[in-house]
Amino acid sequence: MPRQIFIVDAHIVDQNGTFNYISGYPKKFDSKSYGDDIDKAQIRAEGDMSDAWADMCKVDTRQISTVTLSTVDVFQLEVKTRGTFPADPEPEPEPEE
Repeated sequence: MPRQIFIVDAHIVDQNGTFNYISGYPKKFDSKSYGDDIDKAQIRAEGDMSDAWADMCKVDTRQISTVTLSTVDVFQLEVKTRGTFPADPEPEPEPEE
């Protein structure tokens, strides 16, 4: 019987620039746990990804928020991300003598 494992990963870069996984992630959704039903496992994973994204969208202080859905063989099915690292400030020009 075919089998698939879906992985939901959720991580952030906080306001201080520190990378953190969201508590409880990454999560796996194995079709073996859903009566060998690959579609059901994928739907559960998609639902979890949506919940994680909804929670991320309620916090404005993070530099980066990212949630991904992939298969165990690293095929990316969906990615949601917002934010970027702040640009490094331009160095002050040296005064001319």
